Amino acid sequence: MAKKNTKEKIFDVSIDLFSQYGYDGVSIRQIAKEVGIKESSIYNHYQSKESILESILSYYINEMLKEEAPVMQPKENLNMDFDHFYKEGSDRFISKLSEEKMMKITRIFLVESYHNEKIKKFVKEAIIGYAINGWEDLFNLMKEMNFIKKDADIKQLAESFYYYGLFLLYEHFIINYPEDDEKFLKDFERRTTNHMKILFNSVKAENYEENNESPDKAIRLEEKKDYLKVENLVRDAFWNIYRPGAYEHYIVHNLRDDSSFIKDLAYVIEEDKDIIGHINYSKGHINLYKRNRYGVEIKLRDIKGEAIILGPIAIDPKCQNQGKGSELIRHTLSLAQEMGFPFVFVVGDENYYSRFGFESASKYNIYLEGTDTEDENPFFMIRIFENVFDEIDYDKGLFYNPKVFDVDEKDVNEFDKNFEYKEKRVQEGQLNMK
Repeated sequence: MAKKNTKEKIFDVSIDLFSQYGYDGVSIRQIAKEVGIKESSIYNHYQSKESILESILSYYINEMLKEEAPVMQPKENLNMDFDHFYKEGSDRFISKLSEEKMMKITRIFLVESYHNEKIKKFVKEAIIGYAINGWEDLFNLMKEMNFIKKDADIKQLAESFYYYGLFLLYEHFIINYPEDDEKFLKDFERRTTNHMKILFNSVKAENYEENNESPDKAIRLEEKKDYLKVENLVRDAFWNIYRPGAYEHYIVHNLRDDSSFIKDLAYVIEEDKDIIGHINYSKGHINLYKRNRYGVEIKLRDIKGEAIILGPIAIDPKCQNQGKGSELIRHTLSLAQEMGFPFVFVVGDENYYSRFGFESASKYNIYLEGTDTEDENPFFMIRIFENVFDEIDYDKGLFYNPKVFDVDEKDVNEFDKNFEYKEKRVQEGQLNMK
């Protein structure tokens, strides 16, 4: 079970109290009482009530930027039509906003911006200013690409797009409070989408559809006829990256006949009949342990749901840094959630995977088998759909990859004889370099 430390309790209680009574209406004494500690103990973690507020605002921005919206990466994402472009960003914003903690923080800064100068500056610069600048950059790029009319007023267009959604937030959190949040979010999505279509259609270039023609693209399930193409793709994508040569294509080959393989989550991206991306998921397992009174770790019952892990994922080297991997990940994570998997693990770059809602698994005292269980493992992450860990009293959990991930280099070398020769090289950044 993920247990909160004292600082986390202070943080969460402060959010609850600030959102209910306002920042000025809450004292340090009241926070300490709700947490169940002495007032002086607050200062072991925060210098003042203001520093608690600053940490709350920083948390909000960091959470929102974990999964950067397409509007902030227009050059990488304008290969999709504007409706889908907008929906990608809208879905991510609403998904993050729907978290209870984020809803409470939103109410705090919207209400307090009327009379708290620090929050007013935060809203003006970090919320409104950042968003408006992003929309302006997007529309300037769209004007250059002849997607919108040359005489369109970019600043006014950006403000019109953004301010309507901001007004709806004020309406909900101030005018209609306490309205049902779930109902509001559904209505928010519908109203902002309709507003977007009205505005965009008013400035859309006459030849927009012609200018925005994209390759014939599909995200679809992998088929048997794709196997060799996929293995070549995976081999090319990983060659000399983590080690001289690559193992990942051999793992993909073996997974298909392994009981851990999740066939319904093996997807490819196909453009103009070429496969340019591929993703796999498979089933591992978790052992949870609880220390008894003598300090001995006792294995607990199996947890609810199956422990699955994302990967390997591969994008054709010629198509990398274009958002293709993000498309595959978001598409399949959504499917995994619909299929009832409570969580997904991944091993990889925390800065990349955090944008999809992954966080360090050590936050839940879950570690990858064979790694240090005393320190945080930022490269081993989890995406929670249903927090089943809070239902169990445990001290530590270990995740075990499917056995098919353990490969012998001799077997890989033999398998590689089926492919075109590629030179193996030792490069900086590879694993286990001597």
